[in-house]
Amino acid sequence: MEPLFNLESIYVANVIGIVLIGVMIVCNLWRFQSKSRANRNLLMMMFLALISCIADPISYTMKGMPGLLPKIVVYATSTWLFAANMLAVYFWVRFLAFHLNGDMSRRSRIALNVVVIFSLVLLIVNLFVPIVFSIDENNLYSRTYLYFYYMAVDYMLVVNSLMTYFKSKAKGGFLKFFPIWVYIVPILIGGVLQSMFYGISVIPTSIAVSIAGVLASLQNEMIYQDPLTGLFNRSYMHYLLKKYIKKPKLNITGIMIDLNDFKHINDEFGHAVGDEALLEASRILKSAVGNAGCVIRYAGDEFIILLNTQDDSVVGKCITNIRNYFDKFNKDESKSYSLSASIGSHKFDMKKESIDTFINVIDARMYEDKKAFYASHEGMDRRKH
Repeated sequence: MEPLFNLESIYVANVIGIVLIGVMIVCNLWRFQSKSRANRNLLMMMFLALISCIADPISYTMKGMPGLLPKIVVYATSTWLFAANMLAVYFWVRFLAFHLNGDMSRRSRIALNVVVIFSLVLLIVNLFVPIVFSIDENNLYSRTYLYFYYMAVDYMLVVNSLMTYFKSKAKGGFLKFFPIWVYIVPILIGGVLQSMFYGISVIPTSIAVSIAGVLASLQNEMIYQDPLTGLFNRSYMHYLLKKYIKKPKLNITGIMIDLNDFKHINDEFGHAVGDEALLEASRILKSAVGNAGCVIRYAGDEFIILLNTQDDSVVGKCITNIRNYFDKFNKDESKSYSLSASIGSHKFDMKKESIDTFINVIDARMYEDKKAFYASHEGMDRRKH
């Protein structure tokens, strides 16, 4: 029986995928030195895609060949491809949750793990009872009734990632520079083509293309990221404000924070400890703000928070949280320094104010708070600190 696929096209598609993944690995070795949870999940996606691009042409080469060995190879590679395609999307869901939100809820982790484990068990059962795919006496592969269950699981996981994305957007209003479509579109196109036309094999390569889009988006994010603290930088703030000033109905409040007596930390303990203090301040601000807005390192020891609200109670609670979190930090006697901040806030009137005016107002209000701080701490000279 003649196979219903073109081996040459399958080889070409998967070689492209292998080369693409190889290039991505070489060009991103520096990134994966960071063992963050997001990076670990991204590495798993790349590993699964790479092995799938190798297994896919082997599987098609063995289909139709007589003998026990080809039958074993076809079963093994086909089982791997079902599992790997699903796991690649599973790790994508985890990557997106860790990248955008820093974590996944326990309920989400349990639900995803149950679905994936159940699906893997079905693939093991399929080795004895053909419920997902079968291999006939000629070692030719054919789909059975649970094939579309796996397609449904894959797309369910994709939908889950979309929910994660839009929930994050709804909560915070400000997202990292990360377009969701760079991963979703290639996966959707590849899955639809392979489901509709047997003999077309593009899912492993589609996953490789999607990962390339993710890495490109992460590279773009670095343009807007402060290298020391990992916070957004001034360029990102201007990017956001220019984007949102076109939508004057949005409610935005700016909060400027300037660390008090920071020069003393650098002079007394050295710049390494000063950098540590900036990292601690960044952590405090992110914890205090949560999903209510975006924290930006504006310059030196100055930070700006953009809240997606003009509700006085929410803004006041955020400022109170910041002060309380600094007080809590200062109770830790293991640190050789303490942290406090001068704070100024202002509601951005996009119809009447420019971005520069907005920044100048919160800066002036922060400076008023700083004058009050130094007035109550007469031993400090604010011109030196």
